[in-house]
Amino acid sequence: MQRFLLLLLVSVMIFSGVGCATRPNVTAEQYLATLEADVAVVNNDIPAGSDAPDAPMTGLPPLPDGRDDSGVDEFLDSGVDSITIQPDCLLMINVAEDPSLDGSYTVNNLGAVQLKYVGPVFLFNKTEREAARKIEEVLKTRNFSKANVKVRILRASYDSIKIVGAIVKPGIVRIGAGDSISLNDLLLRAGGLNVPANKVKVSIVKGGLQSPLSYSLAGEDYYLIDDEGIPKVPSIRLRNNDLIRVIVGGKVTAKDVDGGVTESKNESKTLLVLGEVRRKGFITFGPTERCTMMNLIFKMGSLPPYAKTKAIRVIRKNDAGEDVEFVVNAKRIMKEGNPEEDFQLEDGDRVIVPARRISLF
Repeated sequence: MQRFLLLLLVSVMIFSGVGCATRPNVTAEQYLATLEADVAVVNNDIPAGSDAPDAPMTGLPPLPDGRDDSGVDEFLDSGVDSITIQPDCLLMINVAEDPSLDGSYTVNNLGAVQLKYVGPVFLFNKTEREAARKIEEVLKTRNFSKANVKVRILRASYDSIKIVGAIVKPGIVRIGAGDSISLNDLLLRAGGLNVPANKVKVSIVKGGLQSPLSYSLAGEDYYLIDDEGIPKVPSIRLRNNDLIRVIVGGKVTAKDVDGGVTESKNESKTLLVLGEVRRKGFITFGPTERCTMMNLIFKMGSLPPYAKTKAIRVIRKNDAGEDVEFVVNAKRIMKEGNPEEDFQLEDGDRVIVPARRISLF
């Protein structure tokens, strides 16, 4: 019907002389075909071909990294999204059900964003997809019947690796978001060792910074010399949240045996001290130092007044790898000063000093 009316209008125009000056000898059918082609261009109904003009952009421009909304799940499933959300990240958050929540958000030092009226949402160490799911869960607890959320990291923060122990500059080393660093480069950035390489071992706790018990977790141990006693850094890649402990305690090598050297990895002893103490962390006793409870307290500069010195816990691994606990009355040891009553500590012991309970009634 529409084509019939259009044909009728064109026929009237032709017979009345309208348009004859610009389209001479044009039949109604020919003019109709030309007019339909013009209408098709307006409606973006353009035939494919090398000579066809580009269609106008009707949606959002493509994302900078090549992702688009239609294929975001496939991209995330490919494993490319290894960058995680850290403090100081800048996020773009979109909520389909409530555009008022759309916008960019800065991640605070606790790893959370303040999502307007929803409140804080903790997104630390999550990928874009994990963060979106977390926000969806929070929204559903806020009377959203459904929630479709998209999260994009607009500006990534630096990743963190911590190194402590027998090095020149212990502390946090920053690397690029989603990057890794070799153990050799990490030791260089930490200023290098402050003891000879044959005197230490490196204990690596993967993802250790994510645990509140990171310093008491067992790590993978590596030595910085080969079996011939030649210094050599193992080829190991380290990533975000890894904890590296450089512990005094070498190993016997073939070179040591041939030379008649009797040193062993037990000539130095390293303890982990936690609890109500002035100095928490690893404390090392050299080969000539007596590693006992009394000497440990002297080495720490005494204990604070609220330490429960009557019941210091010492946790030690037995030959079967099981934890064995001892309770030591350090108050009596320090009062008498009798070396025979002193408690002998061993390499790898965990010493935990509890706090005294104070009652006001």
